[in-house]
Amino acid sequence: MDDGARLALHSSAICEPFKTAFSKRLDIARFSAMTRSGDNFTVRLLRDVREKWPSRREGDMTLEKLAFLLGWRCHLAADRTFKPVYRILQPEHYLLPGDDSRPPSDVTVYHDVTVFREVYASGRLEPFTASSLDYRLETHPASRALPASKLERLLTSLWQEALLGIQSSKAPARFQRVVLDVQRYARAFHSPNPDLLRRYIVEPNFYDPNDPVIALARSIQKGAPRKDIVLEDAIAAAPRQSQYAQALERAYRYLLAASDYFVRKIDEKELERLCDVGKPHVPAALDPRRRK
Repeated sequence: MDDGARLALHSSAICEPFKTAFSKRLDIARFSAMTRSGDNFTVRLLRDVREKWPSRREGDMTLEKLAFLLGWRCHLAADRTFKPVYRILQPEHYLLPGDDSRPPSDVTVYHDVTVFREVYASGRLEPFTASSLDYRLETHPASRALPASKLERLLTSLWQEALLGIQSSKAPARFQRVVLDVQRYARAFHSPNPDLLRRYIVEPNFYDPNDPVIALARSIQKGAPRKDIVLEDAIAAAPRQSQYAQALERAYRYLLAASDYFVRKIDEKELERLCDVGKPHVPAALDPRRRK
């Protein structure tokens, strides 16, 4: 999502309302980059925001809703790129019980720590900190005063309680069990398994900093966009490059389609076609549960 926002802000083809949303409410877009529910609501919500945009007022949440939708659109681009990849690279994991009860797969953990290292400079770039993947926050100055291991369970409980508190219902069906073990990410980051690194990162060509679309995103991130890389050319080349470049190309393509819809260049049916609305994220041949 962050790289999608960078390309959108750099592009002359993305409408100004989208650029305003990314510039002013990137924090909201980051929240929605972790959302769920697929494409069930995005088109209808974008239609509503488009209609309200001309009469928006400060504080009416129209800008925030647009930012949320843009982050969601980038999330869907990542889903459609990587959910098939996960099932190809680690099919045995997806024979386990459903999404809410199984821990993250090894391939997703290694993808995440690679992005943490390459895109966020091992946590030195916002919104992270360099201590994000410490085992016990040992590099953070406060670690000398706080027993991190003893506080973990307490803070997890408080975090869950806070999330439930902002919902309109506290029914058990809305409670998701925490299955993410940060220690796994710390181990993959500090002491990666060479075999898993080879299988999930190197051989499938997950991330190549030399891909033009990635190089352009990194240069924008540093505040000095490369003048030798034409965005449109980089986007056109990305489907033949690393997996991350492919995901970034899809995110930009989805944002461009949404932008064209927002300024009424295309209709809703065309928006859905260009954004793959209604298509399964995982082909039936790669989904163990659907094969049954």
